[in-house]
Amino acid sequence: MNRAAAVELIYLAIALVATQAVFRAAIWSYPQGADSLEPVSWAVMLALLAMSVPAVMKAARKPRN
Repeated sequence: MNRAAAVELIYLAIALVATQAVFRAAIWSYPQGADSLEPVSWAVMLALLAMSVPAVMKAARKPRN
């Protein structure tokens, strides 16, 4: 794994943690909506993961310099 791919994966991990933190705060502040916010949280994280796959693959294919 080259450096660019590692950086992309680190950014992805940070984005997933930040997304989870935002949704946890939303669930904490509005407990009545926890049943509807939880699936939305998972859907957003899956979308984030799916959208980052091309960037990670592009970075992994980049030749090392």
